[in-house]
Amino acid sequence: AATACTAERALAPQTAGHSVASAVAPGMSQVPLLFVVDGVRLQRDQVPSLTADQISSVRVIKGHAALKEYGPDASYGVVVITTTAGSAPRS
Repeated sequence: AATACTAERALAPQTAGHSVASAVAPGMSQVPLLFVVDGVRLQRDQVPSLTADQISSVRVIKGHAALKEYGPDASYGVVVITTTAGSAPRS
């Protein structure tokens, strides 16, 4: 059976010796990273727990490309998650 995981765990590299780090400016407790799950904009605490089997793709967009595509909400980057349900053809 697949195990549910948080977005951070899903994005964690699987290669030994690597780690995931997030830059936080002084005075900020958490960077307001934008998540988009199946086209719906969500904040980190709104992202559902997903199993690996439920995730079709994960794309990270940062910098000017994130701002151009998603506007000022994407100032710190965007994690775009497409679930298998969201990528299924619609009839």
